[in-house]
Amino acid sequence: MAVGLAVGLVMLAVIRLVIEPVVPGIAKRMAAAGALPVWRRAAIIYVAAVGEELIFRLFLLSAIAGIAARLLRLPRQVPTPAVIWMANGLSALLFAGVHLPSWGGALSLGLALTVITLNAVGGVVLGYMFVNRGIVAAIWTHAGADCAIQLIGPLTG
Repeated sequence: MAVGLAVGLVMLAVIRLVIEPVVPGIAKRMAAAGALPVWRRAAIIYVAAVGEELIFRLFLLSAIAGIAARLLRLPRQVPTPAVIWMANGLSALLFAGVHLPSWGGALSLGLALTVITLNAVGGVVLGYMFVNRGIVAAIWTHAGADCAIQLIGPLTG
């Protein structure tokens, strides 16, 4: 969780100091999150951390790596580091894309690129944690990052 909290705090700093002056729409979303009761934000963190990690890391990343190993006819069908990184990148992009609809239909190009980029970077970090430390570590890392964004983020506006 500490890794996730650290990653989330770095992302929060980047959002507030670098992105927000250029893409002000991101501040509105953080303010809206702050208007939700803390219990609801905690429930969102739990559901996102567990659900998204099971779907995007345990299932999708693993499936992509396994299918690629078979298609490439790797010895004993064991994914190489390159295959694992490719699977991590692809699952991170899909993870990022799934986050776009929650921002509503009036996304500017800058806001859409910001959402995709931040979530893709987060997805790669979570994939790394999954591959190297397991699904539980990825879930805790995701929860820590979401705590920074969902609970601390609204306090910084």
